[in-house]
Amino acid sequence: MKKTIILCTGNFILFLLFGLAFLYPVQQVQQLHPGISAGVGPMPILLLVYLIVFPVVYHLLAKKYHWGKHSGTELSALDEREQQVVAQATKAAYQVLIGGILAVIAALGGLRFFALFTDMQLDLYRWAVALLCALLAVATVVYAAVWCKAYLK
Repeated sequence: MKKTIILCTGNFILFLLFGLAFLYPVQQVQQLHPGISAGVGPMPILLLVYLIVFPVVYHLLAKKYHWGKHSGTELSALDEREQQVVAQATKAAYQVLIGGILAVIAALGGLRFFALFTDMQLDLYRWAVALLCALLAVATVVYAAVWCKAYLK
């Protein structure tokens, strides 16, 4: 159970950092005479650091708790009961993702439609990245919650 919680927490943080890195990739953009100059913002650097640090931390925890190679991901199962737990959690996360994707598409369409009748300039790229990364984070939380509930039965 610790492994699944750690992996789901790691994925949750990854999705948030990924979204922030794509929402705020550059710190400062200047238009110079021959071209454009831009500095990398802190979010992509933070994402890169996380992509290096989390696997190391996970590896150390795997050694401490003696997680074997056969239990590599949160989707792995050692017996029939764990297969049912993973199936329930995966089904719940799938349902959240399908419903969420439909809601995101509807929200983006609604924003685009709203922008046609107003003078507002909406940045659909930023909205799409934010909504999709939030959806992935929510699906991860749902997976972890259903997995823990089913595992503790």
